Amino acid sequence: MTLWCIAVNAAIDKMYIVPRFRAGTEYRLDRAVAVAGGKALNVAKTARLLGVEDVVCTGFIGGRTGAWIQRDLADRGIRTDFIEVPGESRENVLIADPTGAPETRLVEPGDPVDSAAADELLAHLRQRVCPGDLVVVAGSLRPGLPARLYGELVTLARGARARVFVDADADALRSAAAERPDLVAPNEAEFGAWAGREAHGLPGLARLAREVSGGATVIVTLGARGAVRVDAQEACFASAPAVTVLSTVGSGDALLGGYAAATLRGAPAAEALVLGVAAGAANTLSPGPGVVEPDVVEQLRRRVTIQTIEIG
Repeated sequence: MTLWCIAVNAAIDKMYIVPRFRAGTEYRLDRAVAVAGGKALNVAKTARLLGVEDVVCTGFIGGRTGAWIQRDLADRGIRTDFIEVPGESRENVLIADPTGAPETRLVEPGDPVDSAAADELLAHLRQRVCPGDLVVVAGSLRPGLPARLYGELVTLARGARARVFVDADADALRSAAAERPDLVAPNEAEFGAWAGREAHGLPGLARLAREVSGGATVIVTLGARGAVRVDAQEACFASAPAVTVLSTVGSGDALLGGYAAATLRGAPAAEALVLGVAAGAANTLSPGPGVVEPDVVEQLRRRVTIQTIEIG
């Protein structure tokens, strides 16, 4: 079974660690950490570190930054099968403050691509995705790509008898969710925008997730609190262990990567959620989104608690 991670807007994420960072100040830095990034690639990195052998990243890359992304993924034992497009893949700057202040994020949109590239990607994947594979569609749309692409990717994966997980926002999320993926994994703000109203308390959140899911499993990531998982039969909450956070960038992606890794091993849903929450917490301790220490994930996994949510 192959884990396909589809990144239509891959990036280089460059993180600087700056204690007591303030805008308008000059800093002489010890180092920067650069990694191939964007949601789908963060999922891929985490899953590979947690033991998934066959991980393939695909989507679009361009220019010198695209070539760097491919080399970085290859160095991490991840196969690449990208479509090269004109222009450059984007570069993002992340500034983490280890004294506890929120990180600063400078996020590029990516160079535009022709909308015909969407059809090229669909044709590319039809020849590759096989029954039993797991497809992750995650991240922002590169300018020029239609939101319907995410729905079409879900339809393609289902037609190939592969499982498909989605982590997206706004119209891309709505397009994907309408095609009934196996799992949708928004954060709390993305979920609220998708549902169209605010939920109150864990039972209210679980009830609303079941209402809007269309039959898909929903995982709503709740930052430092943990995550809620809801399907047609049950709902549960996994509480994240308390840690000293360096950066939260990519933690939801690491959660999905851990969940995907456990799913591919055939783990029960609750066990997969626990591993995912532990991976998300581990991600906050490491520079570079999606780069977790497996030993740390295992230590944190033992501290995750899980409880059933009574929806009524």
